[in-house]
Amino acid sequence: MNFPMKIISNFPVAFFAFLLALSAGSHLAHAQSNAIENAAFLTNNIVIAHEGAAVVVKMRMDRMEAMGSQMKLISAMVRGKKRFDGSKIAAASEKIADHGRKSSRLFPKGSGGKPTQASPEVWKDWQGFTRAMNSMVRSATVLAEAGRAGNKKHASTAYFALGKSCLACHRNYRLKKKKRR
Repeated sequence: MNFPMKIISNFPVAFFAFLLALSAGSHLAHAQSNAIENAAFLTNNIVIAHEGAAVVVKMRMDRMEAMGSQMKLISAMVRGKKRFDGSKIAAASEKIADHGRKSSRLFPKGSGGKPTQASPEVWKDWQGFTRAMNSMVRSATVLAEAGRAGNKKHASTAYFALGKSCLACHRNYRLKKKKRR
């Protein structure tokens, strides 16, 4: 889904208009008490969803989750828990690369804070962040090629390289998870 920059740059204005419409008793007033937590409303080209996250934050959270699901699928084959299928590895890797190519657009300035796990470092070190995303895309592309070739050894090596690129980005640009007791 292509997310126009005009919408992203107009988010504060649109959000203020949305709140003003709610407080003025517009046709959306009936949902005022649960507007942010329980529903999504379309107003001025902005959707508020996912516990108050703007649609761009929800999209990137969903995209990261989708990449994680593809990594799990590949991991099972590379580690021998499932039958190796190069075409499935290639397809999953291509999805990861595609998500990676599109993901940097989902980090506009001002889209940090809860509920996102993106660290403020994303915006402080934008060049480093985009380099990390590009590294992940390259690693996923190499893995897709190994999968298409049906080469389990190269796919395994490429999978671990992709995992390292993901880990490097998470170390620098994702907030640390709180330790559970």
